[in-house]
Amino acid sequence: MRLSYFSFTIFSLFLTACTSKPVSYLPTSSKPIVNIEADIAGKIKLDTNGKTFSTTNLTNFPLNVIYKLFWYDKDGVTQSPDGISAHSGWQHLWLQPKQKQTVVFIKPTAESQHYRLYLRSLHKQSEKYLSSKN
Repeated sequence: MRLSYFSFTIFSLFLTACTSKPVSYLPTSSKPIVNIEADIAGKIKLDTNGKTFSTTNLTNFPLNVIYKLFWYDKDGVTQSPDGISAHSGWQHLWLQPKQKQTVVFIKPTAESQHYRLYLRSLHKQSEKYLSSKN
């Protein structure tokens, strides 16, 4: 009995020593993670360079687009200027027909390396809000 307990303990310690650091689900390159909802994906062109992103309205009518930006450090930990998970709201981009608008990134901390950018139609967001009220 003692031998099996001792063997189990040694085996457990061996497995613990062999584990690697936790897996990061963020890309290791500087390429951003960008999510554009399907209803506007064909209506806009998006360019990013790590310091800015530019959105161009490809249509002949105005578009109300909203975006949200999340920053992460090298290990995938969310970054915010106050050290707490910031729940900043969606930011607006009002794009006239064929208009291009550029947004400059402001990193919340010196450790911020990766970002995730979400873009969606304001109209679709309004529909979700109104349907939840009924």
